[in-house]
Amino acid sequence: MYTKRDAKMTQGLAILCMLVLHLFCRKGADVFGTPLIWLNETTPLVYLFGFFAEICVPLYSLTIGYAQELLYESGKATWKDRGKRILKLMTNYWIVVVLFSIIGLVIGDKNMPGSFGSFLKSLVLLHSYNGAWWFLHSYVFLLLIPPTLSLFLVHKVPNLIWGGALCALMVVGWYLVGHFHALPEVSAAQPIIVYIITELKNLIGILPLIWFGGIMRRFRLFDSLKAWFDRKIPDSKNQKRIISVLLCLLFIVFNVVGKSVVVSFVAIFVFVVFNLLDKSEITCQLFCFLGKHSTNIWLTHMFFYAYVFPGLVQNARYPILMLTFILMLCIATSYAIRGIQIFLRIKSNNQ
Repeated sequence: MYTKRDAKMTQGLAILCMLVLHLFCRKGADVFGTPLIWLNETTPLVYLFGFFAEICVPLYSLTIGYAQELLYESGKATWKDRGKRILKLMTNYWIVVVLFSIIGLVIGDKNMPGSFGSFLKSLVLLHSYNGAWWFLHSYVFLLLIPPTLSLFLVHKVPNLIWGGALCALMVVGWYLVGHFHALPEVSAAQPIIVYIITELKNLIGILPLIWFGGIMRRFRLFDSLKAWFDRKIPDSKNQKRIISVLLCLLFIVFNVVGKSVVVSFVAIFVFVVFNLLDKSEITCQLFCFLGKHSTNIWLTHMFFYAYVFPGLVQNARYPILMLTFILMLCIATSYAIRGIQIFLRIKSNNQ
């Protein structure tokens, strides 16, 4: 059974992958720091982990789809419920925008907050200070769509196989559309149309995985797989060995193939085996902790190496130290954000 704790751990895995992707999926002059092991003159070993970590957004999308279907089944997908989730997320986002705008003003950053118009636009998602925020837009827009439409495919497919096949076809089809530039270009002189088309593209790109996450919930995939796994391989140690070997093979094959179109299928496999794997309590607590802070890490991490504080994390030089450093910075910031949230909640209750 896929529980709330499993969802939180998956979010923890996804945010860890996002950090690894953004820091280490780099070659040549773009490489951060001083990697110790290089595969050739332009490619450090850590690049392989960065490339594999492209599963971060698909993992988030699968988790969202699973959660949306679960909420739908439990009657918690009403406008009121979705409105509360949007308000909670946007409040979190607004705190981040205001906090880093103040920091930008204090340190004299030219881009954040930039103009007053840019600041106001960012509050209503018409402007972005951070490249990682595109997914926030897509998630908010998804919640604004009635579940009968956002989960349309989930409730129409007759079984898991049909659902998986249709989602796979959409993933490949959308990849080919982008690869061959099949969509017409829109003039930058039409900013509103450019904005709408960009947001639609982003949403269409994640919808197949959101739908498949919902399909997994609807047809109780985890329950079936867990029962089958326990029946075929009853020894938990053997289960761990087999899953570990499969993950290693997947890591190698994905990097050898080197095509982003495969990332969605890799993410589905990782999503399934990660949640089937019998993990130690320490491992569960670690991923739950990362999952608890995942939203704030997602919203703030790029400020510590690309914006506001460009080059800060790179000062740690070595990959493992950079990853540790950015986690420390983001988690410390997350606690500050949570403190502001508690203060605002207390103040609101007292009024």
